[in-house]
Amino acid sequence: MWDTAGRLLRLLALLQRRCDWNANQLAEELEVTPRTVRRDIGRLRDLGYPVAAVLGAGGGYQLEVGATLPPLMFDTDEAVAVLVSLRDTVSHSDAATIEGALSAFDKLHRVMPPRLHPVVDAFLDHTSSLDLGTGIEATTNPVNITTLVLLARACRERRKIACTYRRYSGETGNRQLEPLHLVHSMSHWYLIAYSIEADGWRTFRVDRLSGAEITNKPSYPRDPPAANLHEYVTAQLAKGWRQVTGTVRVHAPSDIVAPWIKPTWGTVAKETPETCIVNAGAESYTAMARWLLLIGARLTVLEPAELRAAFTDLAEDIAHIAANDPAWERVT
Repeated sequence: MWDTAGRLLRLLALLQRRCDWNANQLAEELEVTPRTVRRDIGRLRDLGYPVAAVLGAGGGYQLEVGATLPPLMFDTDEAVAVLVSLRDTVSHSDAATIEGALSAFDKLHRVMPPRLHPVVDAFLDHTSSLDLGTGIEATTNPVNITTLVLLARACRERRKIACTYRRYSGETGNRQLEPLHLVHSMSHWYLIAYSIEADGWRTFRVDRLSGAEITNKPSYPRDPPAANLHEYVTAQLAKGWRQVTGTVRVHAPSDIVAPWIKPTWGTVAKETPETCIVNAGAESYTAMARWLLLIGARLTVLEPAELRAAFTDLAEDIAHIAANDPAWERVT
């Protein structure tokens, strides 16, 4: 049984969780009678919280937007998510927003109950963000924050995990992993871990990992795969995504072209003050031709012939589109 103060805070948290509740639903959550719920709603209103009554058969109560910011109630997953978001804001935002993010981070971290500190600290110590641009895939499978917390805990405690992993091909298999660090990049979370099966360090897409459990076996003390884990992840991702490679001369200064070429896709080398050489890779020559055009400068294909052919096909496609040809449809 909740005391009155605790019950009011719990009631406020429930009203923040979703748009509307009826009295019976709230009574069941709080383990009280609907009459007590109505009295508590009145107490919240007396304290200045704008709780509106929705009339009708499907009516109930909802917390409206008001002038007073109510106290926020976070569970473990929510607290971790908010703190990590604030940390990333501090790392990647401009000066105008950093001060507010730092203040909010400090306030939330200081008032957190002691039981949450090890969880949050494990997550903050063993996760990081890497800016490599936008992810290749149009859709991203959501990652359960509970899974991320579990993996961060395994990193902190240096314990092996058992899980099932689905590869890019769709093949699945059981894995024994020794987690080291989590990196968020290109809309995905990646786990750097030593694979017992592969007998080497690997990166694993967390959304393809399921059934993860921390075992009672400690991770073997190993040297990390690289001194700079972000450089390691960048190289691993580039290896997987550069199914084809090509070289082009871009007729524009290298400092103009460089922002368009992320490390996972290629490199930019100055040739003359007005030209540079781009060595790049992509899933296909067609994909490479399309994104190289986004640079907005004249290009000369140096190699291979397949990349030049991809530009030819792309030019034909553009010509058909420009002519509004109703009979055209490229077969892919």
